[in-house]
Amino acid sequence: MTDPKSVAVIGAGIFGLSLAIALRDRNYEVAVFDRSQYDENGYDPTADDVQAASADHNKIFRASYGKEIHYQRLALESRRAWASEDEKRGSTEQDDGRDVRLFVNSGMLRIQPFDHLAALEKETLANMERDGLRDTQFVKSDPADCERADKLGWKDKILNFRIPDSESTYEAVLDSLAGFVRCSNACAHYQKVAVDKGVKFHLGPQEGAVDHLVKVKSNLEPSKDKVIGLKTKDGVVHDADAVVVAGKSSREIFLSPSPFTHDFEAGSFSTQILPELSYHLESSAGSLGTFKIDKSNTQLWDKYSPERFPVMTWKSTPRDTSGKDTGSIYVLPRTPEGLVKIGYRGIKWTNFQPAPQDTPFTQDGQWSVPLPAEECSLLPEPALYAIKQFVSIFLPEFENTPFFSTKLCWYTDSLDNSFVIDHVPTYAEKSVFVCTGGSGHGAKFLPVLGKHAADIFEHGDKSSSPMRSFWRWRPDAPRRNGLEEGPGGPRDISHK
Repeated sequence: MTDPKSVAVIGAGIFGLSLAIALRDRNYEVAVFDRSQYDENGYDPTADDVQAASADHNKIFRASYGKEIHYQRLALESRRAWASEDEKRGSTEQDDGRDVRLFVNSGMLRIQPFDHLAALEKETLANMERDGLRDTQFVKSDPADCERADKLGWKDKILNFRIPDSESTYEAVLDSLAGFVRCSNACAHYQKVAVDKGVKFHLGPQEGAVDHLVKVKSNLEPSKDKVIGLKTKDGVVHDADAVVVAGKSSREIFLSPSPFTHDFEAGSFSTQILPELSYHLESSAGSLGTFKIDKSNTQLWDKYSPERFPVMTWKSTPRDTSGKDTGSIYVLPRTPEGLVKIGYRGIKWTNFQPAPQDTPFTQDGQWSVPLPAEECSLLPEPALYAIKQFVSIFLPEFENTPFFSTKLCWYTDSLDNSFVIDHVPTYAEKSVFVCTGGSGHGAKFLPVLGKHAADIFEHGDKSSSPMRSFWRWRPDAPRRNGLEEGPGGPRDISHK
């Protein structure tokens, strides 16, 4: 088979946009399909038809990955790309006084669980030193680091917090490379970039929603099907040399009866499209809460601005012997609208429901699917407790303030926290490719992820991407990252 010349990409979020642009840069004819009307709603996270995790006010940018130096290096490559894109747009671009940079270098304060550095932090600092970046990290208890931070203008973001019922303060490390990306703005921007490059978009519940893949028997591999296109809900068949299933849609839309699309009946075609991914992925939810600062409250408005306040992360409970995070929580500086977002990912919630009969992999006949949108505004009690504990220590001004909003944000978790970016071996002639498994940390890579994925798409095992070995199709990998728990476990909220 010659290299595919036309590619249909299913999913217009982080993964789909990034790959679509990269494939177009390699002269492929690219069409992107998504059931959300992103061309009209601009990826606004408050829009009625927006449920994807890619559509969010802001997401953390970090290069701190413990022992995973390959992700550290990918993040730094992406950081350079974000900075370059902002420079092209005008790095200090303002719109009616609202800062609209895509990447904001606010810094990130990694607060430790206790008054000394945790093991994961030591691993991160060692890898930063290995790459010649230790001078970008400022340990609160290190006088030399604090002196350097003062000279470079970062000292005011090395914040001090007392440990409850103790005379000690939490150890912390300020990362001057980190900050956040304005995720919805970034998606809207790159969608326009894709259009300008010639990528075609089919968006909306009829034109953009995919009904099924179109398959024929392969002449070259007679035991397998070859995909030659897809059919959308409006009945139109779109021919393609290859189909890419990108991002969240790879499981939530196709592999399960989606509670977000009410025209789908339970089990209606659930086993027809990429059922192999049922082993690799799981739907899980992080817990988000926001407070709203009125601009007239100049004290809080200034204090929590990106210029004065860093992203903060805290692990209230250290990782246990299996590596699980039971207390990871974070807060970002306020948005231009005054929203202060707090996220709890210590427990990634699941919602186990009966799986279709022919699903290749289930756990006791079940798999996790997102809750209906109308049920995603209530947070489980352990999440509320963790967020309130965090607020009482680190955001005392909001301790008795009601949330402006709460939300369960559904992600696609992979079995080892690495993405799944590869051709699906059960389909012939490399006609199906997946680019998915965001695991809550995909957004920061938007400017560069597609370049690596496109190289894997074209060259497979001969790809020059250093991420190839980490992102490959891996059916023999053990299910970890919480995916081994299954229904009835401590994260399953289906019966709570």
